[in-house]
Amino acid sequence: MTADVVNGVVATRFGKVVDIGLVAIVGVWHLGLDTLRVLRGWPLYEPQAAAAGAWLALTVIQTAGSVLLLRSALSAYTARMLAGAALLAGIVATAAYPPGGAISDVSWAWNTVGWFGMLLLMQRPLWELITLLGANTAVTVGFLAADGALDHVTVSRLLASVYVTAGVQLTFAYLVRQLNDAAREATEIATGQAEHLAGATADETVHAERRRRYEYLRIRVEPLLRGLAERRLDPGDAVVRRRAAVEAARLRRLFVETDDTPHPLLHELRGCADVAERRGIHVTLLSYGDLPDLPASARRELAEGTLLVLATATTRARVTVVTTPEEVAVSVVADAPPETLAKSPGPLTVSAVYEQEENQLWWETRWPLPPAP
Repeated sequence: MTADVVNGVVATRFGKVVDIGLVAIVGVWHLGLDTLRVLRGWPLYEPQAAAAGAWLALTVIQTAGSVLLLRSALSAYTARMLAGAALLAGIVATAAYPPGGAISDVSWAWNTVGWFGMLLLMQRPLWELITLLGANTAVTVGFLAADGALDHVTVSRLLASVYVTAGVQLTFAYLVRQLNDAAREATEIATGQAEHLAGATADETVHAERRRRYEYLRIRVEPLLRGLAERRLDPGDAVVRRRAAVEAARLRRLFVETDDTPHPLLHELRGCADVAERRGIHVTLLSYGDLPDLPASARRELAEGTLLVLATATTRARVTVVTTPEEVAVSVVADAPPETLAKSPGPLTVSAVYEQEENQLWWETRWPLPPAP
């Protein structure tokens, strides 16, 4: 998983927690506190239908915004439209207050519109929220001015209300952004450390694999080449030629072992078959079933017997790979001498059977698959 993907997951989870918190705050504020204030000031509103309509409109906006937010379907256009509608509903509610009541005990729309802005515009640039809060405050100031209620006491109360309400809302928005940035930074650091450890582990694995290959070349191939170079081995000897063919097949399988292919086992068997075909052997490779991902050690053991038979085949060979839910079986039939296979290669996790019949050698290797969960 890349750093960008991890950061995206962290941001999504953190944002979801914030969204749920905002939905809960706005729901309790509007459906709880606003409802109590509307009921308490109901005789003072004029017209009462405007107050009820504003409360109902804000309830609809709250429900739609909350659902879209929790479903991550709140687009920028929709958020702005709903925020504008909330501001208009707040204007209607304020118009229904008694004269000078824009910041009285019966006023409820100012704080509510501000929290609706938090709900709808939290994921938007901060200036959009500031613009809404400024417009919402301007509406209150305008109604107070129209009622001639902007005396020193009212202005002081207004400034205190702005400081408490808009200040709390802006502080909340700022802290959420800071926490989100901190979570991203911590995730980036952890992801960087994980990638560094993964890279170091991969380097160690590659180094170990190279050492294994070099060790194989030193133990198996070097004595053969040295014997031929020092003329201790006769290239005309059938045993030497068979040994050279076997090692050539092994080397070819070793070279293609790390190739990135959809079916590595078939790719490695095809490499062994290529070596045999260069000697004029007609090789048929068949596969039945969907091959699962097999570890390199399993592929080596499954291919070992096949490459030995192919390396000693005289004219023709047929390789068959059969995959079932229980196991992967690799078999080869060829006109190879019976002394090709003296013992079963690999550890006991691979079962092997061979038999000689009418100059045909049959070898089968089976690898059991773990049961499906």
